[in-house]
Amino acid sequence: MSSRVVHTNLTQECLKRIRSYIAEHELQAGDRLPTLQEWHEELGVSMVVVREAFTTLRALGLVEIHQGRGVFLRGLEDINFVDVLNFTHSLEGFSPQDVIESRAMLEFTALELCIARATDADIAELEAILPLMDDARSTNSSYLPAHRRFHQSMLRMTGNRFLEAVGMPLLNTYWLMGNTGALRSGLPSPDEMLRGHARYIQAIRERDSTHTRELVDQHLLHLCSKNGIFPYAAPSSAAASLSAAAKGEPAA
Repeated sequence: MSSRVVHTNLTQECLKRIRSYIAEHELQAGDRLPTLQEWHEELGVSMVVVREAFTTLRALGLVEIHQGRGVFLRGLEDINFVDVLNFTHSLEGFSPQDVIESRAMLEFTALELCIARATDADIAELEAILPLMDDARSTNSSYLPAHRRFHQSMLRMTGNRFLEAVGMPLLNTYWLMGNTGALRSGLPSPDEMLRGHARYIQAIRERDSTHTRELVDQHLLHLCSKNGIFPYAAPSSAAASLSAAAKGEPAA
């Protein structure tokens, strides 16, 4: 038992050293990390410990390991929790209510904080993203890069570093589960996507927090109000009715 505690502590210490290295060198998404062999030599721990540390980082989606090329850092915009959830829970164990409500909670909090804290420059940044979505719509190309950029900007504008750190992985998890069928859904139409984000910008610009529940519900294609989940009071029949109501509904 005692040797296992020591081994676990070594793995955790290795993770701390990797994190410190990333911060000290100000590494960004796509930057290359030292090889596993270099970490083994630098830290003086076994390759088993190094591999366990990087297995953890890869499971969390924080790094990509390419044989013959090396280890590369991933950005928050690319990270999701699906691999971790698959390991700790069955994705089928999460109801559509769980997933949609969690997304609504994140969206509601981010929007309210942006209304309270976004600067004029922040608002201009969001406004500059809308034409990118519109261009994607008119050329039938993917609007997802601009979509992710919009929400990433909103999370940064909240001024809450913890929310920013966990927000994009949570959003990516929601989108991925929707696209892979876990929510039995896809994405909203480009027109609806554009309108939803424009409504957010208007509320932020006008510092109007009186309709944030409705705006979030509209952005999530009324899945909250239809099924009585946050930010709406849940009727007793909501859980039973949600699965049927969510079939075929797009994930915003």
